[in-house]
Amino acid sequence: MTIGIDITPLLFQGSGVADYTYNLVKNLLLIDKKNQYKLLFTSPRINKSFPFLEEFKKMGAKIYRYPLPFVFFQICWEKLDVVPVEWLIGPIDVFYASDFLRPPSTVRTVTTVHDLIWKIHPGYHEDFIVKTHDKKLSKTIQYRDTVVVDSQTTKNDLLKYFPRVNQKKIHVIYPGIGEEFKPPDQRPKRSLSDKPYILYVGAIEPRKNLLTAIEVFRELIKDKYFSDFEFLIAGMAGWRKNQVTDEVKNLRLEGRVKFLGYVKDQDLPGLYSKAKLTVYLSSYEGFGLPPLESLACGTPVLAGDNSSMKETIDRQFLVDVFDKKEVLKKMKFLLKSAAVVDSLKVREKFSWHSAAEQLLRLWQ
Repeated sequence: MTIGIDITPLLFQGSGVADYTYNLVKNLLLIDKKNQYKLLFTSPRINKSFPFLEEFKKMGAKIYRYPLPFVFFQICWEKLDVVPVEWLIGPIDVFYASDFLRPPSTVRTVTTVHDLIWKIHPGYHEDFIVKTHDKKLSKTIQYRDTVVVDSQTTKNDLLKYFPRVNQKKIHVIYPGIGEEFKPPDQRPKRSLSDKPYILYVGAIEPRKNLLTAIEVFRELIKDKYFSDFEFLIAGMAGWRKNQVTDEVKNLRLEGRVKFLGYVKDQDLPGLYSKAKLTVYLSSYEGFGLPPLESLACGTPVLAGDNSSMKETIDRQFLVDVFDKKEVLKKMKFLLKSAAVVDSLKVREKFSWHSAAEQLLRLWQ
């Protein structure tokens, strides 16, 4: 069987979709030595080297790289429905799109829908993002593709908002956690701070409720038990990021709330495991990887009691994100109680190896 995969999302390093695409393709190539893989990658930066392309090539995949901007294919595939993927990578038996940008194709197509945040909470996105995602999903439904979702929550949302989708064609496959996310006694220690801190990892955008987290942190450090704590925020700046930085200034927390920007994967485990608590007060997640990475490293989390997090995270770590008093109360409890984290159970449940095996069986 010849399998085609669009790996262009890897252009957006640091994003959840890029991490998902990289880990899934890497594990497919590790476990599957019978089938042929054709990987499509588009980028106008013809002089730039992308290490993952060489890595996948050495693992046996055939790379089809085109020096064209991603927007070219968005127009061709979303608006015009032209340029079949077979024109770009040749004959295939199955095509897989990891971000449900669906090109014309004569073969079976499998697409992943990570979440429906743009549909359920359109106010968290700019209008053009909402319209783009709506067009993408409409095409997936039109072609009756097989759909992979990251959680039962996303499956339920998909059936609720798009009842035309055939329920039998929707398959829940949990993403995995990288093998580097382990308790500190199982790998070298690395950290970016020497003071006690709570941690947030993820995009800086309204849905993540960082304003609430920062306001609660201000109340936390009024308690002398936590007076020397810092709040480290690791992640890419997203939509309306200025609201968060302005709030830090308004509350006079400069120096106590630190923005680390994008943190490399090799530094994240150390950052998680030295943290006293990872805070993830998102209003909605199709999956929510950072809190699971934290638990895999043995560090407790404080996460939203909503969406897929109710499905994937133990209830002792969940809280109503809209109740600031309750958030502060539970934050203090988790910091003082040394909550027990079963990191091995988390790593076994959310495995990229398992995700790749399930996807391969689906194709077969």
